[in-house]
Amino acid sequence: GVDPTKDIAVLKVDDVPIRELRPIEVGTSTGLRVGQGSLAIGNPFGLDHTLTTGVISGIGREVKSPIGRPISNVIQTDAAINPGNSGGPLLDSSGKMIGMATAIFSPSGASAGVGFAIPADTVKSIAGMLIQNGQIIRPLLGVSILDSKNARQALGITKGILILEVKPGTPAAQAGLRGLKRTDSGIIEIGDIVIAIEGNPIEKEGDLFKAIESFEPGDVVKVTVNRPDIEVDDDGSPQIKLKEITFDVKLIASDDSTFLKRDR
Repeated sequence: GVDPTKDIAVLKVDDVPIRELRPIEVGTSTGLRVGQGSLAIGNPFGLDHTLTTGVISGIGREVKSPIGRPISNVIQTDAAINPGNSGGPLLDSSGKMIGMATAIFSPSGASAGVGFAIPADTVKSIAGMLIQNGQIIRPLLGVSILDSKNARQALGITKGILILEVKPGTPAAQAGLRGLKRTDSGIIEIGDIVIAIEGNPIEKEGDLFKAIESFEPGDVVKVTVNRPDIEVDDDGSPQIKLKEITFDVKLIASDDSTFLKRDR
């Protein structure tokens, strides 16, 4: 199975005797501290069995996955990570895996002393679900959003995420969330703007993914939105006002074909 949102895949190895397989000792990424030693193993530029050393130079970083979604709580290390290291283990000084190499920050494409690894706790969780289910089942709000910052600003939205569409029949629709729509006269009415999930501020799409990810399908979350409302001034001029409203929305599962098939 594969989870592109976390840049993790699980492969099944056939025709290899179990006695010849030696699993790595997996540690924990909880409690890591900047400055502690780190070692990266991989095949940079095709040079197999390469070991580089360094320290953990940062924690709690955020990088983008291959599909553009944010991966949070990423480990930063100055142990040299180059093309060919991806998927290789990042070890602590006792040889336990604390992360899996995923990306580098480099203008040249080669190591510049800033490498990133997915935390071991995340790897264990995702790998376990892939082995058990063959896929990752995530909670969804049941809406489509405008994920371009420039487009939001062009509409005058400086805070929050605009809902483009609320999937018909979903708990989000039943709760009363509204998406962008065109009136009979051809005027486009802006939908609800999500500004918080369970009180946590939502400034960009990454904030929304992160807030939802901490829950399970079926959980009910409080979604706070700004809803554009037209009010008429004393002189008769229409003015758009933002009204803050909070809804209780039940999250759906990412494999729930009842709702997802409607897009096909």
